[in-house]
Amino acid sequence: MGGIFAAVSISKKNVAPIIRSALEKMLFRGSDCAGIATAFEGKLFIKKDRGSVKEVHAKLNLDDLPGYIGVGQTRFATHGRPHVDNAHPLTDCSGMLAIVGDGAVENYEELRDDVAYRGHNVVSRCDFEIVAHMLEDELRSRGSLIEAVRNVVKVLKGFYSFAVLDARKEIIVGYTSKQPLYLCLGEDLIVLSSTKSSLVDLCKKYVQIDGGEMAVLTTTGFDVLDAGTGKSIKKDMKSLDVPPDLADKDGYPHHMLREIYEVPYALLRTISTIQKKYLALAARLLTTARNVFIIADGTSLHAGFVASYYFAELANLSPIVVSAAEFPLYYVENVGPGTVVIAISQSGETGDVLRSVYEAKLRGATILGITNYIGSRLAQFSNLYLPIAAGPELAVPATKTFTSTLALLYMLALRCAQDLGKISGSEFVEKVEKLRSFADTLIEAIPSIDSKASEAAQAIAKCRSGYVISRGITYPIAMEGALKLKETAYMHAEGMEAGEFLHGPVVLVEPGFFTIFIIPVESVAAKATYPLIASSAEKGATVVTIGFYGDPALREVPGIVIEVPACERHLAPIATVVPLQLVAYRLGVLRGCPIDSPKYLRKAVT
Repeated sequence: MGGIFAAVSISKKNVAPIIRSALEKMLFRGSDCAGIATAFEGKLFIKKDRGSVKEVHAKLNLDDLPGYIGVGQTRFATHGRPHVDNAHPLTDCSGMLAIVGDGAVENYEELRDDVAYRGHNVVSRCDFEIVAHMLEDELRSRGSLIEAVRNVVKVLKGFYSFAVLDARKEIIVGYTSKQPLYLCLGEDLIVLSSTKSSLVDLCKKYVQIDGGEMAVLTTTGFDVLDAGTGKSIKKDMKSLDVPPDLADKDGYPHHMLREIYEVPYALLRTISTIQKKYLALAARLLTTARNVFIIADGTSLHAGFVASYYFAELANLSPIVVSAAEFPLYYVENVGPGTVVIAISQSGETGDVLRSVYEAKLRGATILGITNYIGSRLAQFSNLYLPIAAGPELAVPATKTFTSTLALLYMLALRCAQDLGKISGSEFVEKVEKLRSFADTLIEAIPSIDSKASEAAQAIAKCRSGYVISRGITYPIAMEGALKLKETAYMHAEGMEAGEFLHGPVVLVEPGFFTIFIIPVESVAAKATYPLIASSAEKGATVVTIGFYGDPALREVPGIVIEVPACERHLAPIATVVPLQLVAYRLGVLRGCPIDSPKYLRKAVT
C-alpha cells in the first residue's frame, strides 16, 4: 500500500518536482520506498529506491525526470519487503506502462501464476506489477488503456486503487475499488491523488472518485467514468477543506484521530493482503504443534488474549498467552521442538518480544511472527510471518494496528478450524465476507460513535479515576480501553472483569468515579452486567455503556450509551474497542495531553 499521485501539466511543464512535493505530504501513507515515473517523447523514465521520498530524492534527484505527465508513489511494504525491486512505479515487459498502487490485490497469487505462465518476466514480489502485465496483454488486443483497465478490474479482487501511465499515448487512468481518490484541476495542472492533503497549494476544489469509478487524465482535460459501463459520470466539485498546517495529517488535528477513522479501511487492507498459502501454512503449524504460546506486550498482548478466545472456540486450541517480558523468566523451559510461538509486535522491534523469540529459537521452537512492518527484525527472525497490513501508524497509542491484528488472528483461527474440520471452506469464506461487510458498516458508523464518545469524554473529564468493565471475549477490550485512557488522556483506569467487580473493586465506586461497561456478547454474562450498571449509577458514579444497535435493554440503561453496529460475536472486540479509542482521544484533547506522543512513551519499546 502507499500514497499515489499522478499529474499532467496542460502547458507541458516538468511535473516531477510537483509529484515529488506532493508525495512528501503523504508520508503518513508510508515511507519504505518511493519513486516517480514520467513520460517524455514516447519513452518512460523512472527513478525509485528504498527509503522515504526525501531520502530517495537526495540520492537520485527525482526532480530532473523529464516529461509533463507522470505518476509517483510513497510505499508502505505489504507484498514484498522494502527493496528497490519492489518500489513503485512498476512496469510491464514493454517498458511503456508504469503503475503505482495502494491497498492490496487479494487474488494476487493466482494472477501471478497466470501471468508467469503467459511468459511475462515478473521482477518484483508486488501485487501491482501483475496488474501492469495484465494491462499489457489487454492493450495488445484492445489498443485502449481505458478499455484495458475496465477489463482487468473485472478480474481483480481486493481493496485497492491504482494509477497507470501509458508513455506512448501520454494518458493516465486511475481506478479505485473502494477508498476514494481525489481529482483536481489547477491553473496548469490536472492531478489525481489518494489523499486530499497532497492537493494543498495545487487547487482549491476537487472531485471525489468513488469505488468502481475511473479517472482519465490527458493534456486536454479529464473525465470520470463508470468502470462497469464505461460511461461518463458528472461529478460535483467540492471545496478543498484541508488546512495547510494540517496537511501532514490529512486534515485531522492528530494522527491518532486520523488512524481511528482509518480503522475500517485498515481492516479491508488486512483481509486483502493475507496470501492464502501463507495463512494455510501458519494454520498447519498451529494445528500440528505440541504446544502453542502467544507472546506480546501492551496493546499487542491484549490482542493475544482475544486470540485465545478465537482459537479455543473455533479450533479447540488452547494457546498460553503471556507477556513477552515474563516469557523468558517462567515459560521458556517448556519450549522445544514442536512448540510454536506466535510473536506479536506491530513495530516488529519490541525488545522483550525479540529476546523471547531468540530464546525460543535456541530451544528449537518455530516462530510465527505477526507484525505490521515486514522489514522488521521480528519478520526476519520468524520462520513464517503474517503481515498485519494496517498501514503506517504514527501516533504512539495503537488503534488501527490493534483492530487489524484482531482481524488477522481471527482469520488464522478460522483457517485452523477449517483444517481441523470444525468449519467448511465455504463457511470460512462466509465468515471472512462478514468481516469485510462489517468493515464497510463501520465506515458509516464511526462519525456517530465519535459524537457519543465526545459526550462521554466530557462527563468522564470531571472524574478522578475509573474502571472499564466487561466479561468473556470483550474482557481483553476492557483492559485495552483502560490502557488507552492512561496513555492518551493520562486518566487512571483499570480494566475489570465483571465477575470480579463485586469482589472488592466496587468499594471505590462513588461520585467522581467513572465506570465504562462493555455489554458482553455472551447472553448469560450480559444479563448479569445490567444490574452492575444500575448499581454504579445508584452509587453516583459517571456511567458509560457500550452496546450493540438493536439491543432493547440499552433503552433502560442509566447514563451515556454508545451503540456500535451489531455483528457476529467474534467481531465484537473490534466493534467495541473503537468507541473506547475515541473516548480516550476526546478525553485526551479535553485534558490538553500530547495525543500523538505521550510522555515517556515510544512507538516501539526496544
